[in-house]
Amino acid sequence: MTTIGIIGGGKAATLHADAALQMRGVELIGVGGRPGTADRLAASADVPDLALPALCEANLVVIAVPPPEVPTVAKLVATEILGGAPVRAVMIEPPLRSLPHLSVPTVLAANLLHAPVVKQALRAIGSMHTPHHLQLRVRQPAPTWGAHGTPAFGGPLHDPGIRLAPLLLAAASEAAVHVEQIEIEGGVHAAIELESGRRAGLDVAWLEGSSRIELEVADDGGVILLTLDPLPRLEIDGRQLEPPDLHPLDALGFVGQLDRLRRTADGAEPWPSVTTGLAIETLLDPRSSAP
Repeated sequence: MTTIGIIGGGKAATLHADAALQMRGVELIGVGGRPGTADRLAASADVPDLALPALCEANLVVIAVPPPEVPTVAKLVATEILGGAPVRAVMIEPPLRSLPHLSVPTVLAANLLHAPVVKQALRAIGSMHTPHHLQLRVRQPAPTWGAHGTPAFGGPLHDPGIRLAPLLLAAASEAAVHVEQIEIEGGVHAAIELESGRRAGLDVAWLEGSSRIELEVADDGGVILLTLDPLPRLEIDGRQLEPPDLHPLDALGFVGQLDRLRRTADGAEPWPSVTTGLAIETLLDPRSSAP
């Protein structure tokens, strides 16, 4: 039995807790965080509301707190690990800004990369002949957490842009080296230069209505369209593929990423790494700094 502790009590922490409760061979030992959020999550998940040292008695720890709190919480977790806590792997929700060194494998939370339909799309994209068109379009209502609405927040490229950029770069299969930002209606277009010289586009805007994510990739032979509204759907050359009948937490990759975290604790490569997350954040948000 693998144990997991979740630090946080908001939307992301709730999704991780629900995913953990769906898994076999995993025990959610508790959650913890701000009074009024973590205690409600603990009650709904029927697990204890624990202090951070107790949560670090788990094999896996998920840090799902507001971005300004991430460095402080990560440092506390690092101290517990150095003190002998049995944590074997850590997952952290972006944005990150900066992080202390943790002595165990640490991964970036990017649930969509673990979603079965998204993985199918990435395999199909990987078989294309050097795609010349890579475009990720994101439309969602403005977030309500943290410093939203203030200059400190960073705008739509900060959230959801930084959270979803790993999907675009996974489709590109190479790192980004430079970004040019152009204002568009309600948001930002980021023209991303890749290592090979190819370009990828990330359009992110805050607009009223339901959220919608579209990843479009094309080469000389065809087009692949991955859509999330809200569950992933895949279209290849105009043909809609039937998605598997899965629980939403499976379909969106939340269960898959916790399983990958468990395998990371057992020696699998951390993916995606927090180093990748920090590099993306530095490119898209000049205020960010590496640790």
